[in-house]
Amino acid sequence: MRYERIRGGIAPLCLAALLTGCGQFESLLVLNDNNSSGYGKTSSVITDLKSQTGDKSRLSKQDDPIVFLESAAAYAENQREYETSAKHWAHLASLQPNNMTYIRKLAISLRVLGRHEDAERVLLQALRDQPDNIDLSEEMAKTLIASGRLPDGIGLIQQISARQNIDPARTARLHSAAGVAFDRAEKHAEAQAQYRLALQAQPHNASALNNLGLSQAMTGQLDLAETTLRKALVSPSAGTQVRQNLAMVLSLKGETDEARRLVSRDLPPSLVNQTVGFYGSIADQPDAWNDAATQ
Repeated sequence: MRYERIRGGIAPLCLAALLTGCGQFESLLVLNDNNSSGYGKTSSVITDLKSQTGDKSRLSKQDDPIVFLESAAAYAENQREYETSAKHWAHLASLQPNNMTYIRKLAISLRVLGRHEDAERVLLQALRDQPDNIDLSEEMAKTLIASGRLPDGIGLIQQISARQNIDPARTARLHSAAGVAFDRAEKHAEAQAQYRLALQAQPHNASALNNLGLSQAMTGQLDLAETTLRKALVSPSAGTQVRQNLAMVLSLKGETDEARRLVSRDLPPSLVNQTVGFYGSIADQPDAWNDAATQ
């Protein structure tokens, strides 16, 4: 059957779409083969990064250098210049060591850079001072998962979700992120269980529905994937990525007319046929999935 032919090759492109569409968790899946955790002093991480910033704050015409550094850090993040943002957040954390927002932002930049051990050290020290800080705990869970320590990360997510009066959006966000990590590890059953936990917290969460649909597609369940992605598409928070992922699944099923209509909402006419044709050709050319995964 056609579904069986594509099943072995569908995973790489669906995973690429999954990683592209997972929003703030995109950086969660920067894995590190070294899972060791040498706990040093957090101050050494901040000091090392601060020393690399030089005296750039002197260039500011602002009376308050904090305002300049915050703006510089936020700008670097928007430009995906995480080395620079980490240096600025470290400088800010050294100026205001009790500001947990600066600590969390520093940890995020370090995680995105793949510096998981440094991010973990920063968070551990902060959590010793504020053990009930749920934002720091959430970032720690992401860091553990990003470093490949899935059981530890999932365990922490369960602890966070079990807290009283937890925000459903946070629960959904964490379980959806865990699902992406499981999918990348080719543990699709576990991934789908995480997405369903996310949907228990927020039944119409577009990100969780999108990720569940792609995970189902990766296991060859294209009809089920289509149904799930259609649910995601009608969610108020659905974005362009959901529509394109549905178009991909429809193309793989041979339903190219509707796929073209969906693709044409976001791409110029010159690219519509090319895109839909590429999706549809994957069923007969499994090697194309490997090419897509490397792009």
